[in-house]
Amino acid sequence: MDPGFKEKNKEKCDVTSFLQTPCLSGRRSPDYDRPNMSDLRIVLLGKSVSENSGVGNFILGRAAFDSEAPPDVVERVGGRLKERHVIIINSPQLLQTNISDHRITQIVRECVNLSDPGPHVIVLILNHEQCSTEDQEFVEKVLHSFSEQVNQHTMVITTQEPTETNDILQKIIQKCANRHFSLQRSSSPHDLLQTFEDIVLMNDGQHLDCAKASQYFNIEQQATESSKCDNS
Repeated sequence: MDPGFKEKNKEKCDVTSFLQTPCLSGRRSPDYDRPNMSDLRIVLLGKSVSENSGVGNFILGRAAFDSEAPPDVVERVGGRLKERHVIIINSPQLLQTNISDHRITQIVRECVNLSDPGPHVIVLILNHEQCSTEDQEFVEKVLHSFSEQVNQHTMVITTQEPTETNDILQKIIQKCANRHFSLQRSSSPHDLLQTFEDIVLMNDGQHLDCAKASQYFNIEQQATESSKCDNS
């Protein structure tokens, strides 16, 4: 198993402190870990472990993700939101603009594999203060590594109230068909679930086809094998 992948489930916690509470130790639950075709599969992409963990914990209503986990770990956790069985794949490093193209490919591959046969929703976790033109270009590169149709399955979540309007962030939101959820203390996971369901409905219940990502993986693997042969 890839050392960057970790799968776990934790005891329920108070969701009102989802942005600060570290993950609680607990037992695995086969029900939460069981993947099936009716799962709502959600990929969280961000640049902060604490923010990604907070969003994941908010969705599941329990301390499923550790706010102090290593940033290069991609986790898959399952649970229930209302009557929906939800699988969350959490990648808190993928939107950090300093990571290499090779690392982008590795993380995207993990996200695709863990959301097999494909994610229904990709969530960009961004904030108003730290969203530049460089971030916009990087986000587009990362998203297109999944699929050309990725914007049809993508939304933005922000976790802080803006002090002023960020035009770059607004452009990113517009490319996601203006799907934006502002996560505040008064927010309800059920309201967020409705946004997820709207995305699924708009795509006729179909998950994102990540065939393009698979092609990239095969090309990279062939290049790696060729390099090994040349050096042998």
